[in-house]
Amino acid sequence: MRKNYFLSLLLLMITFWQVEASNGSKSINKNGKAARTTVTIPAPPAAPSGLSGSAVGGDATKLNLTWTDNSVDETEFEIAYSTDSTTYLVTSAVAVTGSGSTGATTLNGLTPNTTYYIWVRALRADVARSIGSCTPVANEPTNSAPTGNTPSCWSNLLKISTGAIPAAPTNAIVATPYSQRTNTVYFNDNSADETEFIIERSSSGGAFTQIATMPGVSGTGQRSYVDNTTLPNTQYQYRIYSKNIIGQSVTGATTASFITPPDRPIAPNSLGLISVNPIGLNFIKMYWRNGAPNAIGFYVQQSSDNNSWFTIGTVSANSELGFTATNLNEGQRYFFRVIAFNSGGDSDPSNVLPATTLKRVAPNPAFNLTAKTISTTQIDLKWNLGTQDGVTNNRVSQEIYRSSVSATDGFIRIATIGNYEDSYSDNTCSPKTTYWYKILTANFQGQSPYSNLASATTLGPPYAPTELATALANDALGNTVIKVTWKDNSNDEWGFALERSTDETFATGVLKADLDSNTVTATSLPIEEGVTYFFRISASNQYGASKYSSTVKLEMPVTATPNAPYDLKGKATAADVSLKWGDDSNKEAGFEVERSDDGKTFTKIGTTARNEVTYVDKTVKDKTKYSYRVRATNIKGNSDYTNVLEITTLAKASAGIEIAADEVFQVYPNPTSDGVKVSVSENLLKGSGMIIITDNTNRVVSKTLLSPNQTEYRLDLNNYSEGTYTISLRTDTQQLTKRVYKF
Repeated sequence: MRKNYFLSLLLLMITFWQVEASNGSKSINKNGKAARTTVTIPAPPAAPSGLSGSAVGGDATKLNLTWTDNSVDETEFEIAYSTDSTTYLVTSAVAVTGSGSTGATTLNGLTPNTTYYIWVRALRADVARSIGSCTPVANEPTNSAPTGNTPSCWSNLLKISTGAIPAAPTNAIVATPYSQRTNTVYFNDNSADETEFIIERSSSGGAFTQIATMPGVSGTGQRSYVDNTTLPNTQYQYRIYSKNIIGQSVTGATTASFITPPDRPIAPNSLGLISVNPIGLNFIKMYWRNGAPNAIGFYVQQSSDNNSWFTIGTVSANSELGFTATNLNEGQRYFFRVIAFNSGGDSDPSNVLPATTLKRVAPNPAFNLTAKTISTTQIDLKWNLGTQDGVTNNRVSQEIYRSSVSATDGFIRIATIGNYEDSYSDNTCSPKTTYWYKILTANFQGQSPYSNLASATTLGPPYAPTELATALANDALGNTVIKVTWKDNSNDEWGFALERSTDETFATGVLKADLDSNTVTATSLPIEEGVTYFFRISASNQYGASKYSSTVKLEMPVTATPNAPYDLKGKATAADVSLKWGDDSNKEAGFEVERSDDGKTFTKIGTTARNEVTYVDKTVKDKTKYSYRVRATNIKGNSDYTNVLEITTLAKASAGIEIAADEVFQVYPNPTSDGVKVSVSENLLKGSGMIIITDNTNRVVSKTLLSPNQTEYRLDLNNYSEGTYTISLRTDTQQLTKRVYKF
C-alpha cells in the first residue's frame, strides 16, 4: 500500500509539471508549430547507510551517532528514535556536503541505562522531486516527512543503549561528638560500579565546593571519609556523589549542618584562699583567675587524698570567680582544683589548693542537774549549760540518759535535744518508779563528761505489800481466829484492802476488810471448820491500788462433828415440797436430807452445800403424806437429826398452804458474809410494807419496798463492815425484827 502511495504521488507530479510546461513558455519549430518540451524531475535523496553510535562518556543521557551520507543534495537529516520500536520521536541534524561524507549528531535528554531504536534519513526541502520507492523494514518508523521536504528511505536500524550512572549515596551523617579539626563523614554506598566518590563541603552556609575524591569500593555498604581540614567553631555541611565512566550520580547524600566545637580553654590559675575568714569548722572559701577568654564556666573539684577527685560545684565564667566548699568535716585536710570548660572540652586542672578545716574540742559538761517529780508519768529535769568558746568547743547536741535500775547500771538514751536547751520533761515514766538521770554533751569531735546524777520517783499507787502470812490464833476470849500479817513496802498508802475467799480466784465467799495505813496485822472472822480460805492484800492511795500481794491459803481443821440443824419446816404443793431449817453449826461440810413414806424408814434423797439451809423435793406425788428430817455432816461424822416434819402434798387443783404464823418473816443465812435472803409470808403481801436494815448505831443503811406477789428478797451486805445488823419488816399493821451478824 505504501508503494502505491509513492507511485501515485510521482504520476501526479509528472502531470503537473507537463501542464506547467505547455502553458508557461512555448517553443515554435520551423513549421510554425509549437515545439514539445521535455522536463526531467530529480530523484529523492539517497538513504544514509552505516548508522552507528556510542554512549557519551560521563553522561548517560546522550548518544553520539554517525552515518555515511549517500546523497549530494540533502538539506538536513531526520533522526527517529524510540524505546519500544513503535512510537518514535524525531530530531534533525545538519546536512553534510558530498556523497560519501560522514554525518554525525548527538542525541540529548535520553534516559540512562535504556535501549533505543534509531533510524536516520535525508531530507530535501524541495517538493519538485520524484517519489522514491522504499521497501518496508520491520520496526521502521512510519512518521511522515516534514511538509515541503522529500525524504530518502530510512537507513539501517541502530539498536543501542545509553550508559548507566552509579546510584546515589544516601544516609550521610557526621560522627559525634564533633571535633575541632578532624571529623568523619559516614554514608551508604548504594552502587557496585562507581569508580570514585566526590566529597563536597559547605562552610558557614555557603556554596558546596569539592574538597576531595575517594576511590570507589567493590560492592555496597557503609563508607566513611575523614576530613582533617575543619576549623574550630565553624559551621559545616557535606555532600557526597558517586561517579563512574558514564557519569556522576544525579543526587548526592547530604549531611545535616553542624558546628565544630571551639578549642578547649586553657587552665585557670592562682587558685588560693580568700583573704577574710577563709576557713571554718565546715567550710573553705577560695578564688582563682581565669586565663581563657573562651571559657563558659568552671568545675570546682575536691579530694581527700589529692588523687580521687569529684566535682562539688559549677561557677559561671560571667560571675565572680570564687567558691565556698561546704558540708566539710571538722579538722580534716582537703585538696581543691578548678577546671575551665566550654563546648570544646575541659581545660587542664589549675594548681592544687590544700586546706584544713578547723576542729572542735569536746564540749564542757552540763552541771547542777536536778530532777523533780510532777505526776505519775512525768519527771522534769533542769541543769546549767557548760561554757563554750564560740568556735571549736561549741555544743552540737545534748543527750538525756535514764536508768530505772540503779545509779550505776541500766542507763539508756531517751532523748537528743538542742545545744542551747537547759530543761527537759520526761513524760515516758511508769508510775511509782525511781529513775536516775544524767546528761552527755557532744559535738563532732567528742563528748563531754557526764553531768552529775539526779534522781526522782514518780507518783502512783503504793508498792504492793509482801510477805503475806496467815495463822490460827486465840482472841482475848479464847475464841479461835485467823491472824493475818504482811509487810508494808510503802510510805504513802492511805490504807489496805484485805480480801478473803473460799476459792483461789476470789469469786465466791469473798470478805473484804478495809484497814488503816501502816497496819501490818488483822484478825479474820467469822471462820468455819473444814473450809479452805484464800487471802490477798493490796495497798491504795489517791492514785489507785497497788498490785495484789501473792495469795496464801489456810485450811481450817475440823475438830468435831457438827451441831445438829434445827426447826425443820416446809410447805407443799401438788408437785414439790420446799424444806427449810436452821443452821446451828460452823463445822458442817453440808446437809443430808432424808424422806420417809411411812414415818419410820428414812432414805437420803439429797444433799446441800455448807450453809445451804433449803431443799426442794420434786419427786413427790400429790395428795401424799411424807416425813422429812435433816442432819449436818463433816469428816468427823454426822450431827443429830432435826425434828421430823410431816407434810402432805396437795391435790393438783388445790392451792398451797400457809407457813406457820410465826414464820411469816425469816432471815437466812445467819451469820452471813455477803448478803441474806428474806422470806415473807403471802398474807403480808396484801398490804404495803418495807424491809429496813440498821447498823449497831441504829443508822438506817438500806430500805427495800415490798412488791406484790414477791415472797423472797435478797439484801446485799457485801459493802458493809463486820458487825451486827437489824433487819425489820414494817407494814401498816405490824413490825417484825431479826438480827443478823455480818463477818
